[in-house]
Amino acid sequence: MLSAEDTELLTRVGPGTPMGDLMRQYWIPAVYSWELEADGQPLRVRFLGEDLLAWRATDGTVAFSQALCPHRGAGLYYGRNEQDGLRCAYHGWKFDVSGQCIEMPNEPGESNFKNKVRITSYKGGEFGGLVWIYMGPRQDNPPGIPQFEWGLIPDDQRSQYRKAIYECNWMQGLEGEMDSTHIYVLHGRNREDDAAKYGLFHTGLSAKFHLRDTEYGLLYAAERKERDENIYWRTTQFLFPFYGMFPGSPSSVPLSIYVPVDDTHTLHMGLRWHPTERIPGTGRPSPELPKEPGTLVDGMGPMRPEMKGRYFSHWWPEARIETDFLMDLEAKKKNMTGIPSVRLQDEAVITSMGAIMDRTKEHLCTTDASIIKVRRKLIAAARALREFGTVPPGVDNPEWYTLRSCNVSLPPGADWEAALADWHYARTKEYPNPGVAQPSMR
Repeated sequence: MLSAEDTELLTRVGPGTPMGDLMRQYWIPAVYSWELEADGQPLRVRFLGEDLLAWRATDGTVAFSQALCPHRGAGLYYGRNEQDGLRCAYHGWKFDVSGQCIEMPNEPGESNFKNKVRITSYKGGEFGGLVWIYMGPRQDNPPGIPQFEWGLIPDDQRSQYRKAIYECNWMQGLEGEMDSTHIYVLHGRNREDDAAKYGLFHTGLSAKFHLRDTEYGLLYAAERKERDENIYWRTTQFLFPFYGMFPGSPSSVPLSIYVPVDDTHTLHMGLRWHPTERIPGTGRPSPELPKEPGTLVDGMGPMRPEMKGRYFSHWWPEARIETDFLMDLEAKKKNMTGIPSVRLQDEAVITSMGAIMDRTKEHLCTTDASIIKVRRKLIAAARALREFGTVPPGVDNPEWYTLRSCNVSLPPGADWEAALADWHYARTKEYPNPGVAQPSMR
């Protein structure tokens, strides 16, 4: 369990908190590039407890500006994005992407008051089909955006297929990515002989864990013995500050992102990519859920009608506590929960913990070692920044993020780190295949 003090430090992300300050050191994935149109309507967004507007200027530059005009506090959302500036609808004050006021049409022509007025405006950047926000202190010279492999390959080899608001704290989602033993329970089918479309199955629900500290976070492997005596390895990467790269496969490498909106809401995004091959589909989130009860997909299902007046207004899913996450009792005869999506199953359990889980009451076991390790790393990094000004891991090393994960069988006695290293660190484009069959019935 965590102490009440450490729980607070780990989960609270508002301005001035240790974890919020740590998060502000990093570039944060914010919106899809296609969501922002030059001179188009700004989008309401919220990060680390701050309400902002995301917008794209006439020349294509992206920015994230405070939501309220400094003149009389009117909402800039109702104004105009035009001619490289955001204009308030109330009195016409206009601000550029840096936050500088550039026009005050209700002031006398000789007035220079506009030169003295600025709004908070954070640096924006683009990489891998996403617009990113940098909220840290180095606005004039920010660090580089993390160089994930999925941003370095052609667009058709990448799929941005999940996005939704989770109504719980960000850490609850990240902890789920660090937990390899829930896979065959929460996402499992009830009978081995049933089709794999109803869920995963493995006779070994437990696993032996191998944890390795890394410069960017943590690499761990879950070891299980197969029926043919080969060893089934599932490797997972934690990358500072909120990325979980769960086990990949020959068809794609996945990544889950848990951006803190505030203390009790999380922007969850998921994507997958392949280093050499095209990923089928549109590359965008789909609202489709399976028509046959019990069949699982990996999306978030349909979104609620536009939540006007809310941040991320198009990304609030229909599946939530009030709808029991679309649980189907007929489907529950085929898999653990009857909830129609792997990610909705995850969301159901982490949301059921409460808005912020009380970690002073939990009882962690042996297979929670990776969760314990990740918590300690985050807490230590936040304290080091607060007490000594130590730059957190990866901030100034965007090249560290060119990584992959793996899901493979190896012969007994094989050194998993050596066998998978070239794949893990993107030094090869060939998926590990030492002549042993891939894990069965996954």
